[in-house]
Amino acid sequence: MAKGLPNSHKYIRNNQSPLRFGEDGKFRILHLTDIHEVDPEMDDDENRSIPINRSAETLNVIRRCLELAKPNLVVFGGDNISGYWQEFTYDYMRKTIKKIVEPIAEKNIPLAIVFGNHDAEAEPTCPCLAKENQISVYCEYTNFRGTMNDEDIHGCGNYNLPILSSDGKRTAWNIWCIDSNDYVRDDNYNVMKDEGYGFVHDDQIAWYEKKATELKAKNGGKTVPSLLFQHIPVLQEYDKLTEVGENVPGSVEHNGKFYISADRALLDGALLEGPCPPNKVKSQFESWQKTGDIVAAFFGHDHKNTFTMDIDGIKLVQTPGAGYHTYGGKRGGRLIVIDENKSDTYESETIFIDRITDGEI
Repeated sequence: MAKGLPNSHKYIRNNQSPLRFGEDGKFRILHLTDIHEVDPEMDDDENRSIPINRSAETLNVIRRCLELAKPNLVVFGGDNISGYWQEFTYDYMRKTIKKIVEPIAEKNIPLAIVFGNHDAEAEPTCPCLAKENQISVYCEYTNFRGTMNDEDIHGCGNYNLPILSSDGKRTAWNIWCIDSNDYVRDDNYNVMKDEGYGFVHDDQIAWYEKKATELKAKNGGKTVPSLLFQHIPVLQEYDKLTEVGENVPGSVEHNGKFYISADRALLDGALLEGPCPPNKVKSQFESWQKTGDIVAAFFGHDHKNTFTMDIDGIKLVQTPGAGYHTYGGKRGGRLIVIDENKSDTYESETIFIDRITDGEI
């Protein structure tokens, strides 16, 4: 658990201008997830061009998405670095994070992040990878808008970012950044392999509900429409998928079972691999239903999926992976556009970026 850097909330309040809709009433968000960067020097592949090209391709995805999306905010969606590499040192960790932040910092575009299951996976043997250390590097940048946590709750990087109307008189929308944690672990911090991926804990949900209530009270009793970003998707994605036999064309596998997206199950995009949510936990989505502020939730984690589905009026959206130091299909990001005068909808499109290098990567 982490509460935050000393004076971090005071710094953000006093030194950073709030997020704000433009004169046209629009606000543009670029979601870049599963960047999975490492420093090429860490890779001992015999063909040195392979890790060098992987980093070049990844940075090109970031830069080209920035050019095309022209965002008012960038959100890193977790697995920002490939933190399962045992070769990580503190210096390599800093270099890697700074490399993926600098294209955004150069343009002075506000940046928010969430962590994924891999960012600090090797922490038990590489303590330098602790998420508190990583977020401290992000906090060195004046364009960074996140902090560790508002309160002492599970994870690191649980916070919200209000977006003011163009006239600055009201909070028109809100952004939630939530740490979906990494894996189910025992009391000694060992991964319990049969228990699956991490999940959002009850104390995080309680914090979210409390904060949403405070935002509503400050907004004259009206719910503030919100977008939520976290790495690992919710189990409810399977509510729209149909279990089928192993050999059905177009089916994807998850935990030994096979699924397809039946006709009209997806609003757009494609199901290209089995979603990997927590094994059992469903309470986070149920909290969103009760609280009533989440218009859409955006996830990474499953690098190839690009779909949008609607569950009980809440959009669940998968953004394709951006990084080349991991598996994936065509890499890119997602542009999200919200309107200060429309509280129940948004516009969104995937952005795919062509490769710039030749040969094996």
